[in-house]
Amino acid sequence: MSDIWVIAENLPWAATLIAGAASIKNDAKITAFVNGDEAAAGGAIAAGAAEAFYLPLPANAVWEGYAPALSEKARAEKPDLILLSASRRCRDVAAQLAATLDAPCFSEGKNITVSGDGVTVDTLLYGGLAIKNSVTSASTVLVTMGAKDFDPLPVDASRDGPVSALRLADNAIAVTGRKPRAAQTVDLAGALKVVGVGRGVSEEGDLGLARELAQAIGAEVGCTRPIAEFFKWMPEECYIGISGQQIKPQLYLALGVSGQAQHYFGIRDARTIVSINKDKESLMNANADYYIVADWKEAAQALLKAVKK
Repeated sequence: MSDIWVIAENLPWAATLIAGAASIKNDAKITAFVNGDEAAAGGAIAAGAAEAFYLPLPANAVWEGYAPALSEKARAEKPDLILLSASRRCRDVAAQLAATLDAPCFSEGKNITVSGDGVTVDTLLYGGLAIKNSVTSASTVLVTMGAKDFDPLPVDASRDGPVSALRLADNAIAVTGRKPRAAQTVDLAGALKVVGVGRGVSEEGDLGLARELAQAIGAEVGCTRPIAEFFKWMPEECYIGISGQQIKPQLYLALGVSGQAQHYFGIRDARTIVSINKDKESLMNANADYYIVADWKEAAQALLKAVKK
């Protein structure tokens, strides 16, 4: 293997993928494609890429519209491996590239290795209850990866490499209008601490206590799928799980979370998991590093009081 591409919609994620590419094959030529301007591409070079392209977002286009241009370039250059950030936009790009290149695409790939037989990738099944090990000898392989799957390499501002813009295809999707949405301040992917609320939080008004505790310990607030999609108590951006956010905080504090596989998939990489649940036998308690068997409101109030001291 000699050529690895990384495609990301922001520089921090690009740096993560560049580190991943270097760990997979330390002598590979790494080419980065990153959303933003020339400075973003320069940042990718400093993060370890040999060459970088910046993909600015025109006012009348969508970033996913770069897929045809990326596909055309991939057909010409035939990279061995393409790593993409596991964001909504890049998942869209990955699907388009896989279709047009007739290439296999692995979602949320782990433990990627390269040998004479081809590329080996682990993927999780059934919400993380099983691991599927796949080997492919395809000439180009696509893998989407999480924002914290690798630690970025040390930044070296003295690194030099070609930087240029990738041209958006003439037939790219055009935007005819935009409607602003309510601003969201949640940053679960980058949060060092996250407080998660589940169905044990039976009333919307009780979210105030969870938010107060989160603020006291410097955490973001996330939730299980029913809270966001069924009850609509929180934005969908706050949903943590197999089809929502996958996070890797230093601390995940679960309040009234049952711990079903779909949710555990999203928090399994947290360094420390603490569960508060009155059901001692709950799955969340079973998978936690520490758990408290108690009514979550009583325990949260006690924790809040302790933190405020």
